[in-house]
Amino acid sequence: MPTIEDPNEHPARKAARLSRTYFAQRKKQAWIDLWAKDGVIMDPLGPSFMDPEAEGFRTPEAREKWWDDHYEMEFYYSMLASFVAGNQVANYESLIIVGDIEGKKGAFKCEGIWTYEVDEEGKLTAMLGYWEEEGMKETLTELPNHQYYVE
Repeated sequence: MPTIEDPNEHPARKAARLSRTYFAQRKKQAWIDLWAKDGVIMDPLGPSFMDPEAEGFRTPEAREKWWDDHYEMEFYYSMLASFVAGNQVANYESLIIVGDIEGKKGAFKCEGIWTYEVDEEGKLTAMLGYWEEEGMKETLTELPNHQYYVE
């Protein structure tokens, strides 16, 4: 995979990489700045617990809400494959997602395809997630709630 300094990195691949990086590093404004004004997030595509009407997150305010709804979770990404075509990239990824689920700390594994589309300026116009909600729920592992004390 290209490095951050690679001037030949495809614009969609770069935007996708920066989106994951900023999200994992909790850099909200940098993540927001990656988006075109009319960009859309549909993750996953179709009706889900996050988007029951399958309308997507289509405004700056909606994308900020999407961020806020996911902020408390930790995301660990593994890129398995990446394919560029036109102004898009399709990434096959495996994620471990850790967070509070119904008052308990748990971890999910999610594998899927995420596509990212950019405009002429390299701004994200779409992020679409193709993954199975039920399959992810089946991987839930409860984690112990340890409290650590520092003296």
